[in-house]
Amino acid sequence: MKEPHGEYLKLLEELAGKLSQLADIAREKVDSTRKGDLEVLDQCMKREQVLALSLRGIELKRGKLLAEMGLQDVPLNQLYQHYPDDMHRQAKEAVEALQIQFTRYQSAATAARTVMEGALRDIEKMMPENQTPAPGEAPPNMRTDIRA
Repeated sequence: MKEPHGEYLKLLEELAGKLSQLADIAREKVDSTRKGDLEVLDQCMKREQVLALSLRGIELKRGKLLAEMGLQDVPLNQLYQHYPDDMHRQAKEAVEALQIQFTRYQSAATAARTVMEGALRDIEKMMPENQTPAPGEAPPNMRTDIRA
């Protein structure tokens, strides 16, 4: 059986890598939104969904490993204190790296959300205010005449 403390550190490193990828995607979403490139934005969102699914798997493994080590109720920033002495430094560094990536991701995700919301407001401004379509009906300027 593998040693759970080492496995958990590998899992934290994997999680930090996923957060780094999510931060990169968020920055790419900002760029594509500013450029109006919906195709790239769509691809970013698909990659983001794939990473979100992999995060669920990591969360399941994390819960199992914490239970195996008896550390379910230990806050992440105190985790290293419950590690074997020879792994204290390694555990502390893994947690710090994860926290840095999480902060980086939060910042990039906030920027992406702000830019995308601004773009949506701009689109809404372009829509005719007087022509509110019925639910499920396209606005008049977006309809096509199939008889043409």
